[in-house]
Order: sequence, then structure tokens, then C-alpha cells
Amino acid sequence: MKLCLITVLLFFLTGCQFWGTLANGAHKAYIFWADDRSFSDDLTDIRINLEIRDGLARQKGSLFFDIEVSVFEGEVLLNGAIPDIDLIQQILTVVWSVKGVRKVYNYIRIAEPLSVDRVATEAGIAAKIRTELGLTNGIESSNYKITLENGTVYLMGIQSSPQEYASALAVIKNTIGVEHVICLMRKPIES
Repeated sequence: MKLCLITVLLFFLTGCQFWGTLANGAHKAYIFWADDRSFSDDLTDIRINLEIRDGLARQKGSLFFDIEVSVFEGEVLLNGAIPDIDLIQQILTVVWSVKGVRKVYNYIRIAEPLSVDRVATEAGIAAKIRTELGLTNGIESSNYKITLENGTVYLMGIQSSPQEYASALAVIKNTIGVEHVICLMRKPIES
């Protein structure tokens, strides 16, 4: 029951960029379940994501649909496309108003949003990357939060080791359709 509820909740958190991708929603549910972080940390990220999306939905226009929001330990990744540069400050004001936001990575492009065909193609590419990471020995796929937009893969999470990260990066870069990789991952805290 818990996994089913989590799957549904996380599926709706994926935004317009990946609305139709059941595999993405299921992957998010798996990551939520397999994540080494505490349940409280996961819930905090979900709360932050929901509050940001709610704030964007209250704005004029289609910000809710055109902007992808990913959250990991209070760090927020924004990507997508908007036609007007003046909207960026509006979006950032919404994001920074949410309690618990520690850092914002703003990768919003000033352009027209991607076509439905392009979004569907990229959803398939992202699903392929997640599957390959999950099937590759030596890679714990739950360490990687992947967002793909306009040919660029954004990686969030915590690097468990340089070797694992190098293997994951090789899988991602060798995937057809990936043009760039931007690493926003943190190195593990040394004990």
C-alpha cells in the first residue's frame, strides 16, 4: 500500500516534461524506497517540491507546466523553457519563499518549450539511462537523480565513490540522445 501511494504521489511530481512516463514515476517510487536517506529527508524534499509547484501553479501563465522542479536535500534544480526572461525572477521568488530551500540551480532556458514529440523522446531516453544504471554492476542507481531536458542530463545526488561515478557517467554519455551532462552531485561526507 505504501509503495503504491508513493508511486502515485511521485508520478504526479514529475511535471509536464515527463507526465506520460509511467516508468519514470515507478523509478521515482523505487528511488524513494531504496534511498539510503532518512524517510524524513525524503518527505522534506517532497514537501519542498509540492510547495514550489503550488507556488508556480498560482502564477499567471504556464509556469507549472513549462518548468521542471527536482529537489534533493533542499537543493532545487530548475530547468525547462520560458519565452520571457522577466519570468525568471518571478520563478526564483516562488522557489526561495519555500522553507527548507538551501540552494537553487537555475538552468531555465529562454526559449519556446519543447514539442510534445521531443518531450516523449527525451522521456524514453531518460528511462533508458535509469534502466542501464540499474543493470550495471557497481552502480547503485538510487544514488542518481536524473533529469533530462533538451539533450542535457542533470545529475543530482551523492557520489558514493569516484569509480561508481565514472561508471555512471560512461553509461550516461554513451546513451544516444545525450548531448551534455551537468553534474550537481555532492561528494560523500568523509567520516
